[in-house]
Amino acid sequence: MKILKNYFFLLILLLIVSVVGYAQPENHYCIKAAQVNYIYSGDFTGSEILAFDNYGLKEVLIKKLHTAKGGKIVESKTVTINDTVVEMDLSTHKKQVTYFQHNPETNSTKKLLKAGNFKKTGEETIAGCTCQKYTGEMGIVCIWKGIILKSEISVADKKMIKTAVSVDTLSALKPLLFSIDEY
Repeated sequence: MKILKNYFFLLILLLIVSVVGYAQPENHYCIKAAQVNYIYSGDFTGSEILAFDNYGLKEVLIKKLHTAKGGKIVESKTVTINDTVVEMDLSTHKKQVTYFQHNPETNSTKKLLKAGNFKKTGEETIAGCTCQKYTGEMGIVCIWKGIILKSEISVADKKMIKTAVSVDTLSALKPLLFSIDEY
């Protein structure tokens, strides 16, 4: 039962970090558009794609995450366009729509760093990008131009490592990435 609680707690943390770290209005990123591909390791395995345009006012996050033993935890697609967030479960094809109000004073990445008592501790190169490295109570986070390119988070004796393997700021984004019609 304790193991199940640990996985549940880490899943909640993962969802919070995903939403807090990505779905943000008002020019969250310092570059206009990009596609970032990630891999997960540690007690969880999987992949993630983050793509955004217009400095993050249009964004998609596609996540497939499993336990190290292969059990499915999350397979989802989240699309944010302006003030609308559509979360889709890739297994059940159910979706949920949420609306939020723009707040130009909000920068959730900075709030996340403050809440975890993260302090800047240097630089690290990930996927060819030189990131600012922050170390905190739960682990490390590396950020490049407002994009989290690496996180190593430990909670309840579980470790989750997410690392960018490619960052593409030159190719045109495929409109199908932002589609919610297939659900």
